[in-house]
Amino acid sequence: MPLTLKKIKHRGAFRIGVFFPFDRNINDKLKKLGATYSRTNRCWYFDYSPEEYKLIKENFNDIEIDSPQTKKNATQPAAGSKSRDLPHIDASSETKKEDTASKLSAPAPHPGEQKHKADNRSLAQKLKLQRSDNIGKYWVVGMRYHHRISKELMKVKGVYWNSHEKAYLMLRLEKVKAKVEHILESPGFLPEDFISKEKHVTGGVIEFKPHTENNSLMQVYVPPLFVMTEKIKRFAMARYSKQYKCYLLPATPEVYKAIAIHYEPEKVSISSQLPEGYLKKGNLPKRKQVLLEKAKNKVIDHAPEKGLKYIELITNHMLANNMSDNTIDNYGHAFLGFLRDHDYQNPSEINYQDIVKYLGGMMAKGLSPSSGQMLVSALNYYYKHVEQNPSIVFKLPRPRKESKIRVVFSMDECYTVFNTIENPKQKLALMIAYGTGMRVGEVVELKWNDVLMAEQKIHIKNGKGKKDRLVMLPASLIEMLKNYKALYSTKDYVFDGQIAGIPYSKGSLQKVMRRALEECGLSKKGSVHSLRHSFATHLLDAGIDIRYVQQLLGHKDIRTTMIYSHLSQSNIDKIKSPLDKIFPSAPSQVNIKNKKKGT
Repeated sequence: MPLTLKKIKHRGAFRIGVFFPFDRNINDKLKKLGATYSRTNRCWYFDYSPEEYKLIKENFNDIEIDSPQTKKNATQPAAGSKSRDLPHIDASSETKKEDTASKLSAPAPHPGEQKHKADNRSLAQKLKLQRSDNIGKYWVVGMRYHHRISKELMKVKGVYWNSHEKAYLMLRLEKVKAKVEHILESPGFLPEDFISKEKHVTGGVIEFKPHTENNSLMQVYVPPLFVMTEKIKRFAMARYSKQYKCYLLPATPEVYKAIAIHYEPEKVSISSQLPEGYLKKGNLPKRKQVLLEKAKNKVIDHAPEKGLKYIELITNHMLANNMSDNTIDNYGHAFLGFLRDHDYQNPSEINYQDIVKYLGGMMAKGLSPSSGQMLVSALNYYYKHVEQNPSIVFKLPRPRKESKIRVVFSMDECYTVFNTIENPKQKLALMIAYGTGMRVGEVVELKWNDVLMAEQKIHIKNGKGKKDRLVMLPASLIEMLKNYKALYSTKDYVFDGQIAGIPYSKGSLQKVMRRALEECGLSKKGSVHSLRHSFATHLLDAGIDIRYVQQLLGHKDIRTTMIYSHLSQSNIDKIKSPLDKIFPSAPSQVNIKNKKKGT
């Protein structure tokens, strides 16, 4: 299959664009060679340099070079002393193809013109480095995109790309400064205002005011400092109001007390303008209500005005059908992406063939099968429940899922992870996840009423698929649970979050797991869900019937549980290859040679 090379301009610099009909093998090969895919140009590309061109030529035989004839005038000078760009990739004949690399490395000057001057600018000048004001504990650095430099920066621990700011955020640490300045070849570019030298912010006033439209909420005004605003953002039900320019939180005594406690280190003053009796326990919304509203607002906030109508239709239908917050979030964003790619056209005006073509194009661009499945499910839901047109028979092809090996920890590795964690609350939560096979959402929302210590069972209510089930409570955890309850005195949820009566967040527990894996030095990159995989695999290794494991995990279909049978190694390790039966001991090379000679 021929590859067409074309000079393109992308991200403020010239590139070698590689165009070809879709071929997965070529995609994989280009990715291994370090090429990057451009959605704008719908092609893979390399940096525009002789080295990259030589790399392409060495790995692909059938190459065609697109060299459009351009007019040489005052506004478009030919490559030479008047142009700072490398010349166009040009090959009108086989001879030109062979000589392209040499032309790129040393372009011949035009008669009467001077030779092309070397670019003596520093790397900082080429990248147009610029530093903005710090954001909290980060330096903010903007620069022109450079394929190699960007890759090296992202390898530095503590450097992140912020798509909103269109800049790199770099932790203000001495190690990060040294590595970044070495990559950018710019010593002294970053200041020495490291986090350790930063003075702690203290003082200020936090004001509490009643909400004029909703008595169950209160308005909280915090000083406009990064440390102050970041704290209020982390509260589970905090929501910023652009209209009132403050944060809205439930008007309950628990929330009021929690805010005062969290801001004690900053020594802020509390100014309350709330009338007597305004704070009520009943104002605390139910957990389900909070999650559903958050999921709906999260999707709607990303929708522009011309697409808002269709997003509200699908989210309202999902709420009416009592679908979970995760489903609303996932379906909503998948459908929003579909609308965005069709310029927010009325979905009823898009025909079946166009949607199939769109889905095929998305998969060709490298959309993962799981994202493709989510997109198909969202579209089917919209056309079935929102359109409600019986004449529409909408059966989209389902992208085939990739079969991946899931991360499983050995018992020794689980033991190492648990011993790394010192906080009793975090340690107990992870031990419950492994000892019972519960999902991370089920662990953080576990209530004391559902822990049946006498029966050594845990009653999981309203789990995935809105199903209840009973799981085992390991005897080794009973004493730990009793000690934990005496230490923390939580009332409703076993693991309270920042506010009493609000459960610990899933994201916080995932961070605990990631930090534990880093500290204990395990090479495996797992999550809290990996403990569930390990639980199921270890039960199957111990010879437990797969139907019991299915019931403990809460799987509707046993085929889902069968995945863990592939991860179980105890029986696989006992299997011997038929070759070992033919040759009980490995045949020597000498015997093989003798047999070939017939001796």
